[in-house]
Amino acid sequence: MEPVELTDGVVVLRPLTLDDVDSVTEACQDPATQRWTTVPVPYTREHSVDFATNHSANSAGWVGGKNPLWVVCLVSDRRYGGAVDLRVDDEGGAEVGYALAPWLRGRGHMQRALRLACRWGFEEAGLARIVWYAHVGNTASRRTATAVGFQILDGHLRQALVARGERYDGRVGDLLPGDLT
Repeated sequence: MEPVELTDGVVVLRPLTLDDVDSVTEACQDPATQRWTTVPVPYTREHSVDFATNHSANSAGWVGGKNPLWVVCLVSDRRYGGAVDLRVDDEGGAEVGYALAPWLRGRGHMQRALRLACRWGFEEAGLARIVWYAHVGNTASRRTATAVGFQILDGHLRQALVARGERYDGRVGDLLPGDLT
């Protein structure tokens, strides 16, 4: 699978590079990012180097087609502002993950990015289904997923999500090609 750049004219999804290390490190200092994702805490520059090395355009995830990951940035400023990835399974489905840096939040940029990544997943990667998980209480992630068309199931997945060795209750939703808004 060849790495691709996607855009809707406002948001750009591009492959991660080592040039992103300092911005990744800065974004991962954010308390909300640390609370709702699985990033190591404390988060160091070395973590960012490892992340960039393992998720760049030349990484096994892109090359093998199992874990395409994009940097979220603006057309006007291609600085790292978050990431969105698809963790593809062997059955035509994928789990989506995303996080947005504080400096890009609150303006609908992640909705745009998520929509681009999911559309690519359906149209280019041939996915039949994309699933979303989030910790109970992560309302920003839920709002974003819902705005893109994910159908959020009622109820909680008790102790289903793990971050840094701790179990958390989760929420789940799924997206089929016809659901994408």
